[in-house]
Amino acid sequence: MRKFLSFAKPCPPGWAVSLCGITGAALLLSAAVCFFAYNWAALGLGLKFGLPLLGLLVCAWGAWTKGLAGGAGQVCSFACGIFIGVFWAVYGQAFQTGSFEYEFFAVWAACVLPLAVLSGNRWLWLLEFALFSGYIGEYGPGSRLQECLELALALLFFAAFEAVWFKTKRMGWFSVFFLLPALGVCLEWMCARAGLWTPAGFGLALGIGAYAYWAWRGAVQLGLCALALDIGLCIQFAEWRAGRWLLPFFVLGLTIVSAWGVYVLTRKGEHNG
Repeated sequence: MRKFLSFAKPCPPGWAVSLCGITGAALLLSAAVCFFAYNWAALGLGLKFGLPLLGLLVCAWGAWTKGLAGGAGQVCSFACGIFIGVFWAVYGQAFQTGSFEYEFFAVWAACVLPLAVLSGNRWLWLLEFALFSGYIGEYGPGSRLQECLELALALLFFAAFEAVWFKTKRMGWFSVFFLLPALGVCLEWMCARAGLWTPAGFGLALGIGAYAYWAWRGAVQLGLCALALDIGLCIQFAEWRAGRWLLPFFVLGLTIVSAWGVYVLTRKGEHNG
């Protein structure tokens, strides 16, 4: 009976608790924003500016009193970054500045950057990455330069958090948030069939996968790289007339190779753990 109770007792990992806290804070703030957006016409100018500033001060006080090392302090500091964006959105709507969306993302990112540096909150860095990506996407949508900038930004953040992991052995899973958009750009280039962009996409995805394998960075990183390569190769292989007949065998071979690499890293992680 004791064994059954010990098995049934929930013991969530630390990263899951932190993720649930941040998710709950984001949903609560989103509900508040939607509520005031619905009643926007009935609010006065002072109340429109006062509420985001009041939320910013309350969250800053909570982060100061709770400390940034704990989950409550991190949630409060993340909420500060959200309220900064709400304030600038209110400013743009109240005075009808006529600014473009990329200017809004630029101002928001510039205000969140010192907060992320001083607090060291990884979720604020994720917000900063999203704001920079939004700025790049709104400034020059649909161009190769935009894709290159998005890829460079994702790889920069990915490398930074990988360096943090090698130094502290903490937050090793967080770099996956930046790996996904990088592989998304690589996959888009794989399917483009446009000059050197296709081999560039394959080369970058293969290089990241090789790094994940040789640095023993876990099965998640290698599995995502293998998935991107599998999809890109299958799309390219299906374009060939002779490749359509060999495509099932090709997919089976890629699946076996990818599964083997993920299995090796998983066993290595269990052995080290």
